[in-house]
Amino acid sequence: MISPELLLQNSVDGIFLGLFYSLVAMGLALIFGVMDIINFAHGDLLMIAAYFVWLTSVDLSVDPTVTALLLIPLFFIIGIGIFFGMIQPVLGKEPLIQIAVTVGLGLILQNIALAMFKAQPKAVPYSIFNFSYSLGPLTIYASKLFIAVISIVTMYALNVFLNKTYIGLAMRSTTDNREVAQLMGINTRMLYAVTFGLGVALIALSSSLWMTFGQVQPYLGTSFSLISWVIVAMGGLGGITGVVYSGLIVGVAESLGSLFLTPSARMAVVYIIFFLVLWFRPRGLFGRR
Repeated sequence: MISPELLLQNSVDGIFLGLFYSLVAMGLALIFGVMDIINFAHGDLLMIAAYFVWLTSVDLSVDPTVTALLLIPLFFIIGIGIFFGMIQPVLGKEPLIQIAVTVGLGLILQNIALAMFKAQPKAVPYSIFNFSYSLGPLTIYASKLFIAVISIVTMYALNVFLNKTYIGLAMRSTTDNREVAQLMGINTRMLYAVTFGLGVALIALSSSLWMTFGQVQPYLGTSFSLISWVIVAMGGLGGITGVVYSGLIVGVAESLGSLFLTPSARMAVVYIIFFLVLWFRPRGLFGRR
């Protein structure tokens, strides 16, 4: 029998995990929504960023949360470089060509990580959030609570950015109708570069948060790519709201699934829910197109 306390504990942990998943998927949703580019290297970019966090923590004794201050602008620039070097040449091409480019980038990053760091998981030796405290029957882990708070603040800031700034409104306009946006004078080429850079910067923030309690290994990107695509598809390109609700569903389902299934099978609950949602709502929970 599963006690109510354990059920409550896993539900709260699932909410924290779901908010983190929402942040991970946000960069993917932003790039796909504005550019219609399927970035299959999304998770592998997170994996590379996580190795940056680990190296910085080991060599310089810098906390993973502080590393984010360096990684966010660095990966924003890297994202812009990837756009001009690899994404821009295939814009407007056949979808299979675009998929091949991003899949190829992901494989390159994965094999670089394998060559440099081998397959052994790496974890930071210390984080200022490696403690917990009790709240009645609940155990609240500081790292997970911090991640949830940062995820909420980041998504709120992103929502303000998309709704109150010129660049954000241009992104939304391009998402709704690219041709009309161009006729209104929006420089879609530069907008795409900023969008891709911002999406990769969000990945860098996610990697710093992940390393406060998780580990990195070369195949970490595959799992995050799958989870991110499940969240984006389930949300149905419904903006930040869709990503947040889908992330919470995935996080809680995975956490509660661990009570009944083995760690290797608990994701089956997530994929069953994903299948049922798309069966009854093919456009996702908040799909607009």
